[in-house]
Amino acid sequence: MNEYAEITGYRETEQGTELLVIIPDRHYVSKIRRFATEGKVQALIQIDDSRRISIEQLRKSHALMNEIANYLGELPDYFKALMKSWYVEVYGDLKDGFSMADMSIDQARRFINLVIEFAFEMDIPLRFEEIPSIVEVDGFLYLCLKKKKCAVCGKDAEIHHWDAIGMGRDRREVDDSDHRKIALCREHHSEGHTIGRDTFQAKYYVYGIIYLDD
Repeated sequence: MNEYAEITGYRETEQGTELLVIIPDRHYVSKIRRFATEGKVQALIQIDDSRRISIEQLRKSHALMNEIANYLGELPDYFKALMKSWYVEVYGDLKDGFSMADMSIDQARRFINLVIEFAFEMDIPLRFEEIPSIVEVDGFLYLCLKKKKCAVCGKDAEIHHWDAIGMGRDRREVDDSDHRKIALCREHHSEGHTIGRDTFQAKYYVYGIIYLDD
């Protein structure tokens, strides 16, 4: 069950943050009460930044899509319409034919992540310098790990541990499921070791995330 909801109140407690959530025009008390008796009341909450996409994000996003369209030999307007249809199919929170200017910041970042996923699938080279400023970063880093593309430059990459496992330990025998990882090419992996993790993150705006290889 997926529903649009509004957070109308919150407070900090020792256990965490309590939220008062309203689902407009829906009445689920009996269903939630039944779920509670079965021990099933859980929810996945995605908190969106509802501010509008900025002019700078909009400009960079269109430049990225034009770059991909030109590489494919397609008209930019056709490619943008194709990506918009895919977004509606995947997320369903906008209607066909939407304008990017009407998107929230989070919607725009999810949309650009889909565009980048398409480019990765088609092995289309991208200029990565401005990508961190227009994407949902965790989703982008996950894509880089999944497709084994360097999160800094887009070259073929390997999965590297952001959290060190430790010298002398056999990596084949270590459970690294709770270690953060990042996809880096050989050049940027070496640079990360040379300048240090914190400096590397400050320079490229990327970092390790929890990732379980499929």
